[in-house]
Amino acid sequence: MLLHEVVTSEKVPFTYRVAGLGSRFLAWLLDIGIVLLLLVVAVLLGTPLDIAREGVGTAVVFALMFVVLWGYFLLFEWLWSGQTLGKRIMGIRVIHLRGTSPSFFQSAARNLLRVADGLPTLLVPHVQILYGLGFAVAASNREGRRLGDLAAGTLVVHVEGDKRPIRTLPDVTKEPPPGRETLVRQRLGQLSREQKQTIIDLCLRRDQLRISERARLFERISRFCQQRLDLAPEECQSDERFVLKLAGILTTDAR
Repeated sequence: MLLHEVVTSEKVPFTYRVAGLGSRFLAWLLDIGIVLLLLVVAVLLGTPLDIAREGVGTAVVFALMFVVLWGYFLLFEWLWSGQTLGKRIMGIRVIHLRGTSPSFFQSAARNLLRVADGLPTLLVPHVQILYGLGFAVAASNREGRRLGDLAAGTLVVHVEGDKRPIRTLPDVTKEPPPGRETLVRQRLGQLSREQKQTIIDLCLRRDQLRISERARLFERISRFCQQRLDLAPEECQSDERFVLKLAGILTTDAR
């Protein structure tokens, strides 16, 4: 089992389990099946249009095919925290080498280079295997990164199977004033995608940290949110409970 370790600016290590070529290949097969299904739907939608007016349906089909072939992997990986439908079923995801979700440009670079990864390799005369170059590059490096991963600085890892939903600690304080949650949501919207992901990842992995590191990280993020977003913890609310509540709101909004 190969592990990829990310050390935060606070010198706290997070460990990811690198996905093997087998699970990635199965995820790719699932995604290709979904893409083919979407292409069939595109043809079915374009056929009546072509009958009604010659040429229109064909144009629509080609436009939909372009969107599906180039947009499926890019948009899913960008908007769905590094996962496509196939990757989610197989329990794997794409991350940046720093441990964050891929940005739009990283996802774009990774998927544009599928063209190069898909160059066929001649094994015997007249026999070609698609993704030959991508497979050869992935098999020749320690973390199984294909050309797109090398260019984008990304890596495919397993999703932790024991992650639990983010829940705040039992709250025995009085109910927050009406409208506070709406205000919190608006203020959290000022954070970048990477900052939101950092808060969520910390809360999901808090049980892996030593107590002193855990307390220090939650205190720093709590202070950052108070200073940057002008959000203060409720009365008698610890830094960890405050950040957990923020992360719970972020995960709810991301669904």
